[in-house]
Amino acid sequence: MVIAVLSAAVLLWSFFQAPVTCGAPVRGRNDGCRNNATGLLMGCHIRQHRWQKLKMLILRRQVREFCSGLFSDAKATLVTLAAIGSFLSGLVAFIPGVAID
Repeated sequence: MVIAVLSAAVLLWSFFQAPVTCGAPVRGRNDGCRNNATGLLMGCHIRQHRWQKLKMLILRRQVREFCSGLFSDAKATLVTLAAIGSFLSGLVAFIPGVAID
């Protein structure tokens, strides 16, 4: 149970508090916003960017653009891999038959 709780905590931290680059789409720039942001799903201090990345995940046409931003730089890659690892460890904690013996 402890592993499941800690895995959920790391997953939530990765989504909403980890220090990453914003990357929200900006008119006139191909690489997106370069401000500091908190979490993979949240934007920077600009009000329009705050929920723009989360909306990208909901809109079907923009999911590919959101997913490509997960591995855009070293910080985002590290946080994305931490989220994937915590999700897998939580899955193993909840479903005992998934663990490799």
